[in-house]
Amino acid sequence: MFRAVGAGVVVLALALSGCSSGSADAFGASKACPLLAQLARTGQTVAGADVSDPAAFDRTIRDATTEYVRTARKLRDAVPERLRADVERMIAAVERHRFADGNAARARIDAYARAACKANGSA
Repeated sequence: MFRAVGAGVVVLALALSGCSSGSADAFGASKACPLLAQLARTGQTVAGADVSDPAAFDRTIRDATTEYVRTARKLRDAVPERLRADVERMIAAVERHRFADGNAARARIDAYARAACKANGSA
């Protein structure tokens, strides 16, 4: 049971964290970049969740999921049109707690983030 929960935390943290190569202040000019950084910070809260306390862990997952979806909805309007369906798939997956699917939906979004959100002048 503990291994299953631990594996779930790893998948969830990966799905919620996205790609972040620096602080939010270091991101590029795209209005999507600060939102992508916020998604990464939200995922990092899950990575630090205490799985030994089920109630606290459930609260962390619930709160992180709510915050992630709220931020992702803003992201949907900030990314280029060609990525909006990917953001929709990511939101739908995370809302259903299908975090591996959410992570898969991020592939093109993460590629966009690497290209558009440069930290300290580097990709």
